Amino acid sequence: MTLALLLSLITVLLLIVSILFLPQISVGKRHITLKIYPWIPLMGALLMLILGTVRRADVFTAFTEASSVNPIRILILFFSMTIFSLLLEQTGFFEHISGVILQKAGHSQHKIFLALYAIISLLTVFTSNDIVILTFTPFICHFCRSAKIDPIPYLIMEFVAANTWSLFLLIGNPTNIYVSGAFHIGFADYIRVMALPTVAAGLTSLLIMSVIFQKKLKGQIHADTVIEPITDRVLMWVTLVHLGACVILLSISQYLHFEMWLIALCMAISSVVCSILALVLRRKPMTCVGHAVARLPYEIVPFIIGMFTIVLALEESGFTAQVAAFLSKDDGVFSFGLLSFLASNILNNIPMSVLFSKILNFEAVTGQIYATIVGSNLGAFITPVGALAGIMWLNLLKQNHVRLPILKFVFFGFLIGVPTVLATLFVLEWVV
Repeated sequence: MTLALLLSLITVLLLIVSILFLPQISVGKRHITLKIYPWIPLMGALLMLILGTVRRADVFTAFTEASSVNPIRILILFFSMTIFSLLLEQTGFFEHISGVILQKAGHSQHKIFLALYAIISLLTVFTSNDIVILTFTPFICHFCRSAKIDPIPYLIMEFVAANTWSLFLLIGNPTNIYVSGAFHIGFADYIRVMALPTVAAGLTSLLIMSVIFQKKLKGQIHADTVIEPITDRVLMWVTLVHLGACVILLSISQYLHFEMWLIALCMAISSVVCSILALVLRRKPMTCVGHAVARLPYEIVPFIIGMFTIVLALEESGFTAQVAAFLSKDDGVFSFGLLSFLASNILNNIPMSVLFSKILNFEAVTGQIYATIVGSNLGAFITPVGALAGIMWLNLLKQNHVRLPILKFVFFGFLIGVPTVLATLFVLEWVV
């Protein structure tokens, strides 16, 4: 157990250092960007395999078993849902909707702040927090630069909204998918429990942000909002119809006796094929579909495979059983919620979810399971290590020349995150 624990700690430490100080490097004369942090867990996992702290046969079984927690199936579900968002992005859907709403909001910063919060939250529910962040961050930076206003309140709001309303549906975050799959929680059952806690999280965080940024949101904006046109309405409707059908099928998947990853995969393939046919019939280039496929977050693959293997090694070493025995003394929602909230900022929310699922396997209580999901989403608030979304978000800020020191990020995250997680867990405890 000592060797497995030591290698795990070294891997996590290197991961944190990489995320904070060297998230990516430029390679070659063309300055090709290579992300470092996703490969560190994979290298740690390979070292564990070489040293024998985890058996190859067990790893092979875990990645090939017909189980809802098979990491390959989770990746398929995640990528399948992500492609819808990326196809919509290529049609200009997100920027068009944002432009329309901002125009209706007028010149009041408070109204614009609330309007952006509403659209980001709504789109996060039906798409993905990662994709919303990737799409809206450059848009907000450009809008604030044009309007000559401070972008920080709007960017913090975007990040908080995306990582709060991702709680609402099972597909909103990879961690939701994994933990729910580990305990056979269906799409409809998930909504029944998580709807009210998500609303509590959303209202609490919005209230706190309104107070924090009250002074910065005073004054009028005199810049005109430009409504970007939809570049391909046919492709937009093809994608929206497939996304809507996919969400409906996922919501009744437990009654259809069809696994969610398979439904998402079939609908994603159908959406891509129909998009290609629509482009071919109108003699248009395949550029938008190619860009959508190219922009899929492939870095999550080595990251998940590596962290899953490391957690498997900890399980085989007996570490997971010891932690489970220690935590079994307290079956409260708050203890698991707060612990997973804090652990996300050390391990990152994806490996934290894998580890806590293994711990909960020993003696799972419904409240603990959902509290872990809450912690995995809201844990992104405190440090950049908390979620992949935070890492991508900070990189986008640098690319758009927006300065946000890490300590300032932590300051805002603590002020917003702690009251939000407490309010969410309070409602969750009442619901379950």
